[in-house]
Amino acid sequence: MPANDSPAEGGVEITQSRAVDRRTFLAAAGTGATVGLAGCLGGGGGEGVRIGGVYLLSGLAEALGAGSAAAAEVAVDAINEEGGINGNDVEIEIRDHGDNPQRQMRSLVQEFGADVMIGLTSSGVTLNSGPTIEQLRVPFTLTDIGTPYITEPDTETYGDYYEDNGTAAGLPNLFRTNSNTSHMTYAIARFIQENYADTGTLSIANMGPSYAYGEQTWEYVQAYMDGLGVDYEVVASEFPELGATDMTPQINSVISADPDLLFTSFWAGDTVTFVSQAAEQGLFDQVDDVFDTIGADPTNFEALGDTMPEGLHFSGWYWPGAYGTEADQNFIDLYQSTYEDDSEVLAYPTFTGGSTWAAVQIYKDAIEAAGGTNPDDVISEMEGYTYEDDPRGSVTLDAETHQATASCVIGESSFDADVPYDGAGQVNTQTYTLDRETSLELLDGSGLPPGL
Repeated sequence: MPANDSPAEGGVEITQSRAVDRRTFLAAAGTGATVGLAGCLGGGGGEGVRIGGVYLLSGLAEALGAGSAAAAEVAVDAINEEGGINGNDVEIEIRDHGDNPQRQMRSLVQEFGADVMIGLTSSGVTLNSGPTIEQLRVPFTLTDIGTPYITEPDTETYGDYYEDNGTAAGLPNLFRTNSNTSHMTYAIARFIQENYADTGTLSIANMGPSYAYGEQTWEYVQAYMDGLGVDYEVVASEFPELGATDMTPQINSVISADPDLLFTSFWAGDTVTFVSQAAEQGLFDQVDDVFDTIGADPTNFEALGDTMPEGLHFSGWYWPGAYGTEADQNFIDLYQSTYEDDSEVLAYPTFTGGSTWAAVQIYKDAIEAAGGTNPDDVISEMEGYTYEDDPRGSVTLDAETHQATASCVIGESSFDADVPYDGAGQVNTQTYTLDRETSLELLDGSGLPPGL
């Protein structure tokens, strides 16, 4: 999810240094060494498997975090219904980031005894928590995080995020099952190239939240359009504050610039604010198309109701039913049956649902293959592992970057979509994949890491 360029969040001071290198990490984990956490590693010999989760469960991203937590609980219930992991039940505890996410992580591992971890809902929290995640040593799988930096291991090319003010922040015990910002912006740039490049020079405007995520997505989509040879000119770029209640000044500025296309990077509540106010101002009647990076979420579409314009191209890490796989339908059915009578959780998976389900299931497979929860063994099983029953289709965790080869999806907003709520959904969905070699070629000269 969105990145934050501040040195720490929630007033938590962290040390900008790498705790241990990979070889030291694996050696220490294999011998039971704890580096200041003696006797506090997860899975302290008890029966059963414990999963800890940290998500934003309040504020702007409350619905996102709640959707991830709901998907994780569905996955755990499904595993326990089938006999658990190695014959042992799985227990899960999920907590809000709160104002000290690092404390929650430590508590889940050291006090709850989490063998493995999932999260988070903020790239800023993730990057700022890197030293803590590495020191805790247990496998930690990201299900909701956008920044490519956190799965970029090439410190020689991009500089070490924790030592040299670089952008490579890959960690030995950290994995990611969702697509990332690099991948999402590539998909949008490719869609623009395929559908609008033959219309001459395109005038493009940008709107996004005024912090690192909005700026980062705008940099990436321009770099990919450049790499793909799209002929365009930027006519406006506006960054309303994160969580702004009034975006009309920025919307009016874009309207005045009269762009052909509008690129946006709003998410969660900001998506609802932007779409509703832009519709009222007539923006969507003026532009040919609008693209959004991670706004394609059923909770957003339900909140917008009949104010959601049709024909906009919103993207996301997952959209229910976009893949035509048996695994996806199985996940949707389980999710809906679990929450059909719940007044607080929409009975339809959110755009983080597929990646969260996958993270829990991959842990099951890795722990069973390892014969236990030893961190070294589980990490070794996860590196290069292919999960065949992912709702989005088969995905592989890259052995070096730990980034999943998951697709991302772009769809067209429509009230003709088959959704179990009053509002628009996605039709004409298209999935996009991207490999590291292609990304490096297209981003050449930009200085941006692929994180793939």
